[in-house]
Amino acid sequence: MVFFLVFQGHALADSGTEGVLQKLREDCQTLLIETYKNENSFVRAAVLRAAGESHDIKLIPLLTKGLEDYYPTARLFALQGLKNISRTAVLTAARKLTNDTDIWVRSAAVEMLGDEGGPEVAEEIRSYLKSYDVPMKLAASAGLVKLGKKNYMKEVLDPLTHPIPDRRYQAIGHLGKIGSKEVLPHLVKLFDHSEAEMIFYSLKALEGKATLDMLPKLNALAKHTNPSVRQAAAMAMSNLKEAEADLIPLCADEDGLTKLSAAVALNRIGSDSCQVVFDELLSHEDFKVRSSMARVLGKTPIPQRLRILTAALLDSHSRVRTAAVRGVGMMGGPEAFPLLVTMLKDPKEAIRAYAAGNLLHLLE
Repeated sequence: MVFFLVFQGHALADSGTEGVLQKLREDCQTLLIETYKNENSFVRAAVLRAAGESHDIKLIPLLTKGLEDYYPTARLFALQGLKNISRTAVLTAARKLTNDTDIWVRSAAVEMLGDEGGPEVAEEIRSYLKSYDVPMKLAASAGLVKLGKKNYMKEVLDPLTHPIPDRRYQAIGHLGKIGSKEVLPHLVKLFDHSEAEMIFYSLKALEGKATLDMLPKLNALAKHTNPSVRQAAAMAMSNLKEAEADLIPLCADEDGLTKLSAAVALNRIGSDSCQVVFDELLSHEDFKVRSSMARVLGKTPIPQRLRILTAALLDSHSRVRTAAVRGVGMMGGPEAFPLLVTMLKDPKEAIRAYAAGNLLHLLE
C-alpha cells in the first residue's frame, strides 16, 4: 500500500496548512473504503467500527454498505457507527435491520429505534412486543420503559428467570441501561444468586449507579472466589468515594483484570492510589489483560497515560495494539496525532483502519 508514507507525525504537527490536513483526511477515508474490500470478516467489521469512531459524515455510504455485509457483527458495527454520525441515517438503518436474519442484530435494531427515535416511535416499537423472539420483545419492552411507559417493566423483569442463560443476561443488561431507581432493587437482589454469571452481569449493570447502602454487599462480593465477580464488584464501586479503603486491597489481587478494575475505580472516585498498577500490567503475561489496560486508559487520565499507551502501541500482540490505538483516539489531544499517524503503517489492516478512523475524528 502507498497510503500515508509521505506523512510523518512531526511534519504534520509542525505544518499548519489546511491542504496537508485535507490530504490526510482524504487518504484516511480512502484507506477505510479500500480496506473494507478485504475478504476477512474481522477486518471488515473493524473498518466499520473505525468508520463509526471517525464521526465523519462522508463515510455514511460506507456504513450503509456495511448494513448488507454477510457477517452479523459487521452489520451491527455499521448500525452502531451510524449512531455517531446521523440520527436520520441510523433510524433508517435500524428500521431496515429489524428484519435481519440474525436475532442479535434484529434486537439491537429495535433497541436503537427506542434510543434514537424518541417518543414518536413508541407505537412502532410496541409492534415488536408481538415477536416470537425473546430478545426482540425484551428490546421493545425496555425501549418503551425508557420512553416513560413504566407499565412495561414487568416484561423486562420476567426473563430474569428464563431457562436460557443468555436471555437472563440480556434482561439484566436492559435493566442497567434503564438505570432508574426502580430497577436498582432488582439488580441488588441478584447479588445473592447461586450463579456467579448472574452476579457478574448484575454488577456490570449497576456500574455508575451504586448507592452507599450497597457498599457492604459490594465489599463482600469483592472477596468472591470468582475473579470476574471481584472485577465487576470493583467497577460497581467506581462512583462511591467511600469505597476507597475497600478498593485499595484489590490492587494486589492475583487476577490481573481485578487489579485493573480496582485502579480504574479508584481513579474515577478521585484517588491517585494504585496508579502503579497500569505500569505493572503493561508487561502482564496475558494479552487480554494488556489489551484491557490499553483500552481503559483512553478514558482514564492518569499522569503516565501517554507513556504507557505509547509503549502499548509497540506490543507484539495485535489485540493490544488495536486497543492502544483506540485508547489513543479516546485520549485525544495534540499528543495523539503523531501516534495515530505512526500506526497507519502497522502491518495489521484492522489496526491501520482504527488509526485512520480516529485520525478523522481528531481532524473534525
